Amino acid sequence: MSATNGTAQDVRAVRAASRAAADLTPQDKQRVLHRIAALTEARLDDIVAANRAEAEATQARAGSDRPAGRALLRRPRLTRILQGIRELADTEDPAGSLRDITVQPNGLLVGRMRVPLGVLAVIYESRPEVTLEAAALAVKSGNAVLLRGSADCAGTDTLLAEVAREALRTEGLNPDIVRRPHSTDRSAVWDLVTGDEAIDLVVARGGETFLEELRNRSRYPVLSSGGGNCHIYVDAEADQDAASRIVANAKLSDPGMCNAVETLLIHAAHTAGYLPRLLGELTDAGVELRGCAVAAAAHPAVEPATDDDWATEYLAPVLAVRVVSGLEEAMAHIATYGTGHSEAIVTTRLDHARRFQYAVDAAAVYVNASTRFTYGYTFGIGPMLGISTQKLHARGPLGVRDLMAQKYVITGDGHTRETA
Repeated sequence: MSATNGTAQDVRAVRAASRAAADLTPQDKQRVLHRIAALTEARLDDIVAANRAEAEATQARAGSDRPAGRALLRRPRLTRILQGIRELADTEDPAGSLRDITVQPNGLLVGRMRVPLGVLAVIYESRPEVTLEAAALAVKSGNAVLLRGSADCAGTDTLLAEVAREALRTEGLNPDIVRRPHSTDRSAVWDLVTGDEAIDLVVARGGETFLEELRNRSRYPVLSSGGGNCHIYVDAEADQDAASRIVANAKLSDPGMCNAVETLLIHAAHTAGYLPRLLGELTDAGVELRGCAVAAAAHPAVEPATDDDWATEYLAPVLAVRVVSGLEEAMAHIATYGTGHSEAIVTTRLDHARRFQYAVDAAAVYVNASTRFTYGYTFGIGPMLGISTQKLHARGPLGVRDLMAQKYVITGDGHTRETA
């Protein structure tokens, strides 16, 4: 069977199952999600062991001494995801919920209803936990999902997808609400997003080169996680102790995450006193610093920054530092180099805080807090499918409601329109 034919059959099966997915009752969804969590928990040791062996084999084939990284399922994260799935199971069902109901002058009731999109194609590189989260989110939102992971995690993805399918079968429901194609060839991805079998939304996670090609080639809407070239601006009137804690946390709590800070912008008022102390603290903590001429003069550990440093998402304990004249210059720098992910200001001035939050173009904008909070669980959303830096149709952590659409619903009492 060719990849094209196989992919088309996969999409047709998921499309057929989407009708059953949309008809799931709140009780159905609750039972399935709790079943997914229970089955995964029962097989946790086997899943973690199989994943570790797969990650190590992939690493050995690549001939790399680097850690397996995002291909490795870490038990604490998996345990947190299972907790999130159980919490999601018990939240109010978003499908069919009504909002913005108004009574028109002629007596018509006009409102909006949240409904499933239909067929989701979730495409992701490494990160096998996405298999589990995507399956749970699809069930809760009333969608059917085609899960397309990468070859380096194919075994783990298959195990986790089968857990979700078994949970559906056990509850007497169509297992193709969650389906994983067998082909791991990259060509099958292009068959999926360019084929005639309609997909309602492609959700993608991976490297920027892959995501750009996917957005360019897909016939269907693509919602993707964007890069995180994140900034913190320390205003002239800032609590310096708070600023030090925030910057250190945003850089060092997990430098490899997309919500870690990559550039520190600091007001020139701090040049003589606070800046050298802050840079020393960061250096002592193991941060490599690259800065503008003023920052380099403030501490001997600061290497001169290039233009590329301002645009780089290091994903490592490296921080670019630039001294600016004030709020407007800081925001101009962010507008030039930011990726629309997470930006922060540390200030005691309410007017500066509000100006920054309104004017800075990003999915998450913070006042006096670390950028590291941009995450579904810390936002109270629960499981998520990445962090979108796009503006349509969803932005920020992608939770269950972001995988749904809204339609107008109108109720009358024999109303007819008699005017043009």
